[in-house]
Amino acid sequence: MLFMFDTEPKLLQFILWASSGVYFVWSWARGGQTLAMRAWKLKLIFPDDSLWFYFARYLLATIGAIPFLVSFLWAVFNKKNQYLHDIILGSEIIDAQI
Repeated sequence: MLFMFDTEPKLLQFILWASSGVYFVWSWARGGQTLAMRAWKLKLIFPDDSLWFYFARYLLATIGAIPFLVSFLWAVFNKKNQYLHDIILGSEIIDAQI
């Protein structure tokens, strides 16, 4: 028994996905960087500073990860190394070194 009560695996998966989404959306909205992006000195540049943009990016990244990581494999073959969801939303990840 997990958390002292019996839950459906699908519910737990949704809770984990949603809590991850809260972390990513909050991090991007707060400064354009997650903790890992800060360590690697990367920053998300976005055309629109609104919560719908961050949520849409998280949702598109999730959808792109489902069919064999198509969104992430796109970056390998793209000349600018942009992810598919970044191309769709018009965002870009830049090197944030000073």
